[in-house]
Amino acid sequence: MASEIKTAEKLLITGITGYIGFQTLVLALQQGFDVRGIVRSASSIDDLAKKSSVISDGHVRKQLEFIVIPDFLQPGALDGVLDGVSAVVHLASPMAYGIEGNDFEETVVKPAVLMNTLVLEAAAKSPSVRRVVVTSSCVTLVPFEWNMAPNSERLYTASDINSNPQPPYQSVMEAYWASKAKARMEVRRFIEAEKPAFDFVQLLPSVVIGRDDRCAPGDDRASLVQGTRQAVLAPVLDSSLNSSFPYVGVPVHVADVARAHIDAVDSRIPGNSEFILSSDTPEGVVWDEDIPAIAKKYFPANIADGTLPMKGSLGYVKFRVDGMSTEKAFGWKFTSFEDTMKGLIEQYLEMRS
Repeated sequence: MASEIKTAEKLLITGITGYIGFQTLVLALQQGFDVRGIVRSASSIDDLAKKSSVISDGHVRKQLEFIVIPDFLQPGALDGVLDGVSAVVHLASPMAYGIEGNDFEETVVKPAVLMNTLVLEAAAKSPSVRRVVVTSSCVTLVPFEWNMAPNSERLYTASDINSNPQPPYQSVMEAYWASKAKARMEVRRFIEAEKPAFDFVQLLPSVVIGRDDRCAPGDDRASLVQGTRQAVLAPVLDSSLNSSFPYVGVPVHVADVARAHIDAVDSRIPGNSEFILSSDTPEGVVWDEDIPAIAKKYFPANIADGTLPMKGSLGYVKFRVDGMSTEKAFGWKFTSFEDTMKGLIEQYLEMRS
């Protein structure tokens, strides 16, 4: 159901077919924004409309328009796309999986930086743009090597940054961490060097989990049990889903991440600022203890009948981050890990096996 909130502003949102971007798009429409959404193919438009009546209705009412850009990184791909846009919500990022070879600087790091550069350059050419909201990541707070010798007592804040990641990178995961750090620094560099008319807000989510609104109850559970969600569901399912590396104990609900992106458009959030998005801070959660405890509390019958076999695991690294400053600035509390995980397990049980 559409919100009663009305606004004359038009948003450009990238990454709208993704886990976070989809919820961000729906929320923007519900809050009354006109939206211009970028997709890679025309088939994505039909797929999005099928997954949400808010999206399909918005498209019919012309509250939502789509721009098809097959290759975001091509020169001139964004020419004219930002005309009339008040704010850009930039969620898209190059794919960091399925990479062949080991030249991660060229295949992972440089595309991530270039994508931010191209968005910022396009925004600078459009007089209507007053703010660009960029999705970064909590992994930018520390170098990849931190995982091997974590400082689990220090409180990391949005002022922390891995400012000097150096190639060669030994894995796609290490390159991913470097790509996020360098892309975050590129936003800062661009604003300082070019002094555009717009300002920026960078958002640094931690481990994003929660229900996937792109999935319907009749869908196969395999569509839900993917990526990060696969790893966090492993403790209530089986060891075939176990992550090959431990997770830092800082989750955030995907709906909160979407909400933060839309709220960050508002001028009450200070410009040229950065915010950590993470619940249960500063101590975080212990995945292997907290996930089974939540399942036992809310789903004992499903454990008893074997639907939740409870045979997997998820290693844990303590990572203390400052989500409290974000809650103060935005004026709301992050959804607790307990409620987040409860909702994800509920969605799994609702879906077809």
